[in-house]
Amino acid sequence: MKLLTTLALLLPLAAQAQQQQCWVPYPGFEETVPHINLARGPGENLDMAEWVCRIVLRDDQALVYFFRHSAEAGMPCLVWVLRQDFNSFATQHGTTYREP
Repeated sequence: MKLLTTLALLLPLAAQAQQQQCWVPYPGFEETVPHINLARGPGENLDMAEWVCRIVLRDDQALVYFFRHSAEAGMPCLVWVLRQDFNSFATQHGTTYREP
């Protein structure tokens, strides 16, 4: 849980850091953060060949982590986190999920 809190607090630095280096590499996230894999990001029209999206439900929050494949890093790197209270997230995106 401390990793989730740290990621959320450092979110504003992610875009800038991603340009310089792989701030949060996906393999580290995959191993340490309990999450649900998403085949696509909610509400986003992304080329999923380039993106990896994962959701974490914590307390009353829904956090969707967007990782983009980085040629420089050779792996997906965190680009941004969508953070909403769960009720707002469910109202906007629904409460069911089906693989596309």
